[in-house]
Amino acid sequence: MNVQVPAIVVGVDGSPEAMLAAEWAAQEAHRRELPLLLIHAFTDPAAGYLSGYVVPQELLDALQNASRHVLDETADRIRARFPDVPVNTDSVHRDPRRALVDASTDAVLTVVGTRGRGKIPEVIIGSVALYVASHANTPVAVIPPTTDISDGAPAGPVLLGVAGSADSETAVAFAFDEAAVRHTYLLAVLVWDDLALSGFAEGAGETRRVEEDEEHVVLSEQLAGFADKYPDVPTRQIVLRGDPAGRLLSYAGGLPTGHRPSVVVIGSRSRGRAARALLAANSQQVIGTSLDPVIVVRGDGKP
Repeated sequence: MNVQVPAIVVGVDGSPEAMLAAEWAAQEAHRRELPLLLIHAFTDPAAGYLSGYVVPQELLDALQNASRHVLDETADRIRARFPDVPVNTDSVHRDPRRALVDASTDAVLTVVGTRGRGKIPEVIIGSVALYVASHANTPVAVIPPTTDISDGAPAGPVLLGVAGSADSETAVAFAFDEAAVRHTYLLAVLVWDDLALSGFAEGAGETRRVEEDEEHVVLSEQLAGFADKYPDVPTRQIVLRGDPAGRLLSYAGGLPTGHRPSVVVIGSRSRGRAARALLAANSQQVIGTSLDPVIVVRGDGKP
C-alpha cells in the first residue's frame, strides 16, 4: 500500500529495538495528530550460487505469513497504548532499506531503531538504519535502545546542534517545531573548533575571545526568525569548543537527571548523489553513540 496522507513511517522486524522505535513513532504521531505506517520488509533467502534457483511458493507464503504476524503483533501493541493513532501496516517483499526509503516519499518523518551492538558505526547503528538515515526523503529519527518512552518520562528539552551555515536552516526549523509540539524548551548548541589557534602566537587569547563573540552572533542570527515564529518555545543558546559531535554529546550527557534531551536534532551537509551515499562523519558519529533519539535533517529538508 502507499501512504495516502502525510504519516510517520517506522520500520519493524520483530526485535525489541524495532518495537521501541515503533512506540516512539506512535508517541510522535499522537503529538502531531498523524497516522502511523508500520513497514515490515522481507527478502528471499540466500540460495548460494545456484543459478536459476527459484524460491518455492510455500517458502514465500511462509515468509509472508511471518511478516504479517510481526506487523499484527506490533500494531496490536501500538493500538492498545495509543488508541487515537490510526495505524496502517504494509508487508513488502523487497530489501528493507529500499522499502523504507520508498515509503518515506509520502511521509513527514521516518523512524528506525538500532541494534546497539558492535564496535563499528555500521553495526552500532545497524545497516538498515544507516542506509535509511542517508537516503530517505524525510527527516529520519534513529531510536537507540536506551530511549525512555514510559508515560512518566520527563519532557526533556530538544537539543539542536547548529552548524552555523545557511544549509542548517531546515534543521533549526524542525527543532523549533519539535519543541513546540512537545511543549518543551530548546537548547541550541553551536560547537566550534579552535584547534587552528595554537595558543602560542601573541594575542591568541584575544583572538579567541573575538571569535567566540562572533560565534554567539552567528548563533543568534540563525535562531532570530524562528524565535519570533515560536514565541512560546523558550530557547537557550550555548557556544562550545571542541569536536562538534563529541562535544555535543558530552554536553547532552552532562545535563542533570530530568533535563536530558528528549530528542537531538542535527543537520547533515551531505550534497549530491555521491555525498548522500553515507552520512557526514559528524552525523554518523552522533547517531551511532547518542543515548537519546536523534533526528537527522538535510539542508533541503531531507536527512
